[in-house]
Amino acid sequence: MDEIPITFNSDEKGFFDRECPKCEYIFKIDLEDWKNKVSDEKVYCPMCGCIENSEKWWTQKQINDMEKFASNFVMSMLSDMLDDNFGKLARDTRNNKYVKVTYRPGEKITFNNNPLGQSEEWELEIICEMCGTRYSVIGLAYFCPCCGNNAIESIFDNHMDSINKMIDSSSEMEELFTQSYGKDTANTMIRKMVEGSLGDIVSSFQKYAASKYKLISGENARVNDFQIVYKGSDLFRNVYSKGYEEWLSDCELATMNLYFQRRHLVEHNNGMVDERYIEKSGDVFYSVGQRIVVKKEDVYELIKIVRKLGDGLRKLN
Repeated sequence: MDEIPITFNSDEKGFFDRECPKCEYIFKIDLEDWKNKVSDEKVYCPMCGCIENSEKWWTQKQINDMEKFASNFVMSMLSDMLDDNFGKLARDTRNNKYVKVTYRPGEKITFNNNPLGQSEEWELEIICEMCGTRYSVIGLAYFCPCCGNNAIESIFDNHMDSINKMIDSSSEMEELFTQSYGKDTANTMIRKMVEGSLGDIVSSFQKYAASKYKLISGENARVNDFQIVYKGSDLFRNVYSKGYEEWLSDCELATMNLYFQRRHLVEHNNGMVDERYIEKSGDVFYSVGQRIVVKKEDVYELIKIVRKLGDGLRKLN
């Protein structure tokens, strides 16, 4: 049987759709890089880091398209065979006294060998700083699909941008939620989102700082070390002779510590102030038994501080 001649086109930007066989994360990769750079033995999922050979990354849409393509190819080939064989038999027995075969061809099945396309192009494009592979994602990505490099700096920047944009759009989101769920529920949802943004910032910074620390020291920090501002600063000072004070003022450090402690209070004590929080944060705005209120301005301020610190850490090698 002949091979089925399936070919693919890239999207308008030259990217080719791929899907992780483990977590089903869909991403795009430059088609030429896929052909010329990516190993047949190892492809990395940008989201979960799963490693599989290059034959296992078809998207569900591509699989469905290929099945339809193959079905049309086979049906077209069978149609041609029937036309050829039974048509010939009908012609050969046309004047036979004893056997006569009549054959009327059915509707002609046409096979068009058109390349299969990709989904529309996406906005976010990443170029791996290690191998130069170009890939495109929606949201976040943690690993280069070609070499597996953890693009932690780009991830950190993109995550801060995403949180900033989310807070920017909170008023519009509250209006939409109000239409669907009512004013009280909408207000609660937005308040939870703003409070949760502190945790998102701290978590993103922790991953970024831990990655930079390992790069410099060759060692892994303990879990959550970089959620504690002054402990994280001491870790960098021990290996680089410079802590966070190299890039942040005393006021910025104190503010960063305050918001990190408030994040801990929100996540582990429902935002209710206790003596331990007062001791660790130095917060003079609340008393024991009160509940903290996280404002959009707080989120913006923390993003600004951790971005500044992140830019400083980025220069360390």
